Amino acid sequence: MGENTKQHLYDAYTGESKAAVRLKAFAKKAEEEDYPAIAKLFRAVSESESIHAYNNLRLLREIKDTETNLEEALASEQKIAQVSYDSFIADAEAEGDKAAATMFAYARDVEERHIKLYEGALQHLVAEKIPNYYVCGVCGYVADDVVPEKCPICGAPEDKFFEVK
Repeated sequence: MGENTKQHLYDAYTGESKAAVRLKAFAKKAEEEDYPAIAKLFRAVSESESIHAYNNLRLLREIKDTETNLEEALASEQKIAQVSYDSFIADAEAEGDKAAATMFAYARDVEERHIKLYEGALQHLVAEKIPNYYVCGVCGYVADDVVPEKCPICGAPEDKFFEVK
């Protein structure tokens, strides 16, 4: 694969991934504003953009065997939790943006939880166990098997969690 094509695939992957998440957010807002048909359209196009992103990753040969994917996901979580978010928080605080600093802190703390989940994934494989996962709709914290009464990161109540199917 040529260098230009490789860079274009990475750029396309980034753009498609951002579009998929943005459209999911738009769908949520449309639902809140009682536009179910528009929300459904946003969700459909979001799924389409996710397929595009997946195809780019596939062509880049970024999707490997599960053990390698798990190791790479763990390394990525460790890097962002330990390096990026602390500087993001410091910058937001220095600029007086408490909301951004709080969101960065939530994300950092949730990334630490992701690390523990990835580390525990091998134990689940050995035990042939498929845990249930619940995600906090406020900060993104992921609980396995039991929904906490209160989110340990942001304090959101139990009813803010949703199950991942």
